[in-house]
Order: sequence, then structure tokens, then C-alpha cells
Amino acid sequence: MAAVPVDKLLGGTLHSLAAHAMAQTMDMDALHKAREARNFIAHEGASIGYMWSATSDRILRHAVKLRAAVKDLAHGDNIISKWCHELEEPHDPPPADWISCYPETVDTWVFGSLRALLPIE
Repeated sequence: MAAVPVDKLLGGTLHSLAAHAMAQTMDMDALHKAREARNFIAHEGASIGYMWSATSDRILRHAVKLRAAVKDLAHGDNIISKWCHELEEPHDPPPADWISCYPETVDTWVFGSLRALLPIE
């Protein structure tokens, strides 16, 4: 199996961005949290343990962790989307209404009716 070159990994890219002067105005912490959230979702998101030991309480506890990761990832995605909009449409302001409701929209889309069982954030 071929390995991804180190300079193409997301963590390395974020470290490179942090080294630039413009990084002072960026929310680098949010982007690092989004990267960690992406890794959690990709590698542990569906892992609730052995099926015979899965209880509703255990599943809900895992869903709370998954929800936090989805929130962090949506926040990072929102930052990147704003940057892309600013690059592609430099004379138009980003759609503030969509940006402000995006994390909640993602949460509703991912968790749907399960949200009623999860703690209020």
C-alpha cells in the first residue's frame, strides 16, 4: 500500500499555515481540533465495542463523544469554507446567515432524532 507523503498530511499543512504571518488572524486551535475530530470520526466514530456488550447507555455516551467531534469538524469546515469563499468571491461578503447556522445544520443532519436523547449543549 502506498503511503501519503508527509508534506500532504493535514497536520503538516496546519503546522505550515501556523508559521505564516497570516496565521495570527486564523483560528489555528479550531483547525487542529477539526483535524483531531476528523481522525476520531474516521477511526473511532463507529466503534462502540463488542456488540454483546453494547448497551443503550454505552451507545449514548459514545454518541456524545461523536457529537463533540462532529461539532469541532463542522467549525473547522466553516472556517475553511469562509476562506474559500473569500478567495473565489473577493468582492462579495460571505453568506453570514449560512455561516452562523452551519454547525447546527450539520448537527441536525448527522444526529437527527437522536438529538432528543443527547444532552443539550
